[in-house]
Amino acid sequence: MADNKENTIEESFQALEDIISKLESSDVSLEDSFALYKSGMEELQHANDKIEQTKKAVMAINKDGSLDVFEGDE
Repeated sequence: MADNKENTIEESFQALEDIISKLESSDVSLEDSFALYKSGMEELQHANDKIEQTKKAVMAINKDGSLDVFEGDE
């Protein structure tokens, strides 16, 4: 798997889908399941971080035409 710091959100979601498919198969050892779970949690954290970065970067256009960074509901 590629270094997830370089993955896009979409690539992280695809990696998560692949991991889930592998975990759902009956021929995965317990040790491999733990490794896949750890990898999945790392991909999930990466995707969440990217989503948060994107949310903070969304710009809002004010009535006067100026731009403000979207703050969200946090």
